[in-house]
Amino acid sequence: MQTKVKKANISTVGEIYFLVDKKGKLIMPAYRYMLFLRMNGKSINTNLIYCKHLKLFFDWLTLTGLDYHTAVNDETKVLTNLGNFKFWIKYPDYNEYLIPIGGFEQKRSSSTINQIMTVVLNFYDFLVHDEGLNELNVYKEIRTNSLFGGFLDELSLNKERTFSNIFKEKVPKKKLKYVTRNQYKTLLDACNNQRDRIIVGLMYEGGLRISEVIGLNIVDLRDIRNNKIYITLRDDPNNPDAFVKYGSEGSTFVSDALRDEIIDYLSNVLIDIKTDYFIINLYSKKNRYKPMRRDTIEDIIKRLGKKTGIPVHPHMFRHGIAVDMLEKGCDIVQIKDKLRHKSITTTSNIYAEVNDAAREDAMRTYYEKADTDFTPKSYSKEELANVIYSEGE
Repeated sequence: MQTKVKKANISTVGEIYFLVDKKGKLIMPAYRYMLFLRMNGKSINTNLIYCKHLKLFFDWLTLTGLDYHTAVNDETKVLTNLGNFKFWIKYPDYNEYLIPIGGFEQKRSSSTINQIMTVVLNFYDFLVHDEGLNELNVYKEIRTNSLFGGFLDELSLNKERTFSNIFKEKVPKKKLKYVTRNQYKTLLDACNNQRDRIIVGLMYEGGLRISEVIGLNIVDLRDIRNNKIYITLRDDPNNPDAFVKYGSEGSTFVSDALRDEIIDYLSNVLIDIKTDYFIINLYSKKNRYKPMRRDTIEDIIKRLGKKTGIPVHPHMFRHGIAVDMLEKGCDIVQIKDKLRHKSITTTSNIYAEVNDAAREDAMRTYYEKADTDFTPKSYSKEELANVIYSEGE
C-alpha cells in the first residue's frame, strides 16, 4: 500500500517506529503519537503493533481520498467513515460487483479488528490534546440517520463509552493455551544447552514474560541462593526487547534444581564475560555476548516445539505455572502475586478457563487453609436480649 513503517533511533527514547507516505515524507501526527507512546513507557514491540495498525488507517485514508481531518470533521459522517474503515479491514477484498459464493471471507480476527479500532480511536483522543481537534461525536449522525433507529437511547446512557461499544466486535472465547508440567519437563529435556534450559525454566517456574527474561540483569539474581529472583523496572533504549513495565516489577521464586542451574551458569559460563545481562548470545559470532533478542528466543521455543511435537509459544509457560498452581490448591491471590498482575481480574480469567472441578478444589483448599479471626461463639439469652434492646434504642 501507500504508507510504510520505518524505524529510527533517537536520543530521547531510543528506537522508535513511525510512518512515511508514498513519497517517503514523515506523517507527522502519527509520528507525534508514536513518540508520545514511547515517552510514556510503551515498549518498542507495542510501538510496532500500534504503528502497523495506524498504517492500515492511513492506507484507507489514501484509498478513499480522505485525510485524518476530513474523515472526522463532519460530525454527521464520523460514524459512517469509521464504520467504512472497520468494514474495509474486515473484508479488504470486498467488491459489490463480484460477490463469491458463500460471501466474502473475514480476513482478520475479531480481536485484531478491535485492537486496530482501539488504536485509531486512541490516536484521535491524542489529537484532541495535541492539535486541539474536536472530540469525536457520533450523536449528531445517529440523530439524523434513521438506520440507527432506537439505538440512540441506549447509547446516550453511557456517552463516554459510545465509540468503543459501537465498533467493538464480538470475540469468540478462546480456550486458554498452556504448557502442562509434564510438557515442561519434556521441553526442558529437549534443550541443547544450559542457557536454553534456564530460559525455559524462568518462563515456567518463574512465570516471567519473554521481555522480563531478556531484561534480567545479573544483579537481579543477588538473592538466588535463597531461590529468589527480582524483576526490576527496565526500559533500555539500547536493548528495546528488555522491557519491564510499571506495575510488573517484583520478585519470584524458583525450584532448588533451577536455582542450582542458575548458580552453575553464573559461576562457569558468565564469570569471565563482561556483561550486565544474564541471558546473552553465546553461540552467534556476530552478536556474541550481546543481550538476546525477542525473535531469537521465540525461535528457540519454536524449534523446541517442533522437536518435541508440543505446540508452544513463550507465553504458554506463564499460563502453565498459573494452571499448575491452581490445580495444586493455590488461591487466586497467590497466583496474582506469582504472575505480578496489576489487577486480580486478569488472574481470574485464568480461573475461568480451567475446568470447574480444579477451580472448585482450589477455592475449597483456599478456605480450608485461610486464617480467620472469626470464631463461633455461643450467646446466653440475657446477652441476646441486651443486643435486641440496644438495637431497639
